[in-house]
Amino acid sequence: MNTLKRLSPVPLLRRFVETIRLEIRLRRGTPVFVFQMGKVGSVSVYESLLEQYPGAVLHGHNFTPVDPDHRIRRLYRWVVQDGKPIYIISLTREPVSRNISAFFQNFRRTTGVPYENSNYTLDELREIFLSNYPHDIPLEWFDKNILKNFGIDVYATSFPANGVAKYSQYNAKLLVMRSEISDEEKEGAIRDFLQFPDFRLSNRNISDNKQYASLYKAFTKTTKLPDDYITKMCTSKYFVHFYGVGEAGKVKARWG
Repeated sequence: MNTLKRLSPVPLLRRFVETIRLEIRLRRGTPVFVFQMGKVGSVSVYESLLEQYPGAVLHGHNFTPVDPDHRIRRLYRWVVQDGKPIYIISLTREPVSRNISAFFQNFRRTTGVPYENSNYTLDELREIFLSNYPHDIPLEWFDKNILKNFGIDVYATSFPANGVAKYSQYNAKLLVMRSEISDEEKEGAIRDFLQFPDFRLSNRNISDNKQYASLYKAFTKTTKLPDDYITKMCTSKYFVHFYGVGEAGKVKARWG
């Protein structure tokens, strides 16, 4: 049965169609890569562009020549090997809230138990979160992904107070937005960045549809985290650059 499934023509046909569509769109306009760490609210941006932008639009958290997604591998060749232009859109998010959201998104990976089979208390989940989750992901993401792949150092210049910045290096143009700014501000920033005046951002709030939604809400409403954890997050290069020391008090008030 497994052999027959591997040889099934349906996945091959689907991939062939996806490949043809991607090649057509790559030549229709500069591709847009919505490229960021997980849980920063990028789905609305990606799906809105996918519906409206005439060129290729891809979404990912990694960018390598051996990515499991053949479309990302093709985009990698397009940008890195062929040196063709690309638009990159990336979002940031306050790191404590982002890490908690990602912890629940990856519940089984972090806890070792499928959500539907778990019976952890909120206190137990807090301890698992603190001990098992890789908290440095947001703190390191831009250096490991944007700087490494595109040569753009977002930390080299001050981040604007309005939460939007544009960068350019060789064949890559990058737009970085704080996820906390309004949808109207994101919409305007994307229009300006892509020179695409008809763009409209359709907000898609999918968090309430998650299986773990009620537990996540209870966790975020009641959980308090250690001072040393909050301090580490709020004194990191990432937080100071994108949010500033003035925002640390708000994070401490919410989570500390």
